[in-house]
Amino acid sequence: MTGTRSSLSVIVIGFSALLCLAVLTGIRFAASEEPSKTELYTKTPAVPVRGGIFDRNGTPLAVSNGDGRSYPEPLCPHLLGSLSADGSALGGIELAFDDTLRGVRGQRQGEDIYLTIDAELQCTAESILRTAAKRYSEGVDHDTAAPYCGKAGAAVVIDCSDGEVLALASYPDHKLESFSEDYESLLNDESSPLLDRALQGLYRPGSTFKTVTAAAALIEGAVSPTTCFWCGSSVNIAGSRFSCMKQHGYTDISKALELSCNIYFYRAALRLGTEPLISYASLFGYGEAPALELPTLSGQTAAPDNTGYWGDGQLIQAAIGQSTTLCTPLQMCLSAVMLANKGIRPQPRIVRSIGNSIPPDARLTPVIAAELKADSVFELITDAMTASTAYTYGEYALSQLPSPCAIKTGTPQSPRGYDSAVIGFYPADKPEIAFAVMLEGGANAKHTVYELCAAYERVRASLGRRR
Repeated sequence: MTGTRSSLSVIVIGFSALLCLAVLTGIRFAASEEPSKTELYTKTPAVPVRGGIFDRNGTPLAVSNGDGRSYPEPLCPHLLGSLSADGSALGGIELAFDDTLRGVRGQRQGEDIYLTIDAELQCTAESILRTAAKRYSEGVDHDTAAPYCGKAGAAVVIDCSDGEVLALASYPDHKLESFSEDYESLLNDESSPLLDRALQGLYRPGSTFKTVTAAAALIEGAVSPTTCFWCGSSVNIAGSRFSCMKQHGYTDISKALELSCNIYFYRAALRLGTEPLISYASLFGYGEAPALELPTLSGQTAAPDNTGYWGDGQLIQAAIGQSTTLCTPLQMCLSAVMLANKGIRPQPRIVRSIGNSIPPDARLTPVIAAELKADSVFELITDAMTASTAYTYGEYALSQLPSPCAIKTGTPQSPRGYDSAVIGFYPADKPEIAFAVMLEGGANAKHTVYELCAAYERVRASLGRRR
């Protein structure tokens, strides 16, 4: 991925729309005037100590000391943001909550911010992406039993019950301790390490989007659970030949989801039509920027107004997450949350509390962003996604987990040739977390899921959950 680069007063991260780039600009605040006599005699120091940023359990991620900002845990640099040499906030939580963190000169100290992030789960997500990059450098292996790989990517984990973001990872990343010194080289790095791919990267969702098409077609009555279509590995539609990865024979929608049969979803989309597909995509969160505390992108769902010419060929490609559909990994994860919750999509959040003590364990009432009542449809989709886990192998086999998992994979076309994606939720029968992983130019994103879910099992108790 290449990024458009420009240089603003403090920091600019350039992004092109197709290649998943957007602009984040750090803001420089004017220095305060000399303290008054009143300030000199106040018990509050004239120069307030900047508040710290912690994970949900109080693990320090960014704190102030006599030498400036330090980072006890080298995690989530894109999420945290940085400080310039003169203390100006540069992106992330540091910029979004700058007033809160820096306090008011002579009046109050900066306040601490506790994120919804779990440090251990975040560490696992970042490790997965680093491992994928290492394997990518050794050569991409598209065999279904091969290890996962990708030259760059993102991973997101969200609590299904309330929309709290538990992990938000992007790779390549950078070191916050040396951000100012490294800035020019980071800005000119062709791998775009300044890009937060989880929130600002735009990708085709590929076959992960078939879950949306399935829900729309079933709820609208375009197909029933017993409707079968013939898959002979290819089909002629609108004067063109469209393919599937193999011949699946007569296939119903459950088997089509499990095996990711393109031709079934082509046929279902032609029965469904354009407007319902676009409408359901919106319900699942595609085409709209999630209301998070940090800047996110809206992407777009393939539609007549963004493809130029629109016909059956464009409709069927939209139904399998191709054409001009673009989304962020955060949006993909939120669609998985909606599947897990049988039609309820909470608004995501990344800040758990503001104050100078660890927040209580009490869970906050989620803000519902969208709701769609169709329990039987979501149960069918869940069963099919659970069946898909049979196609994970060896050390990555999801059968090793103590509970069943549900996944949907995707191999979307991209400027890199193909990307590899997976969405899902765990446990499948009583979902607690949803996840999305996108690997650029790689393969077998499904094999990242075991590590994510195993890490979640380790931190369940700290999240207030016990079997």
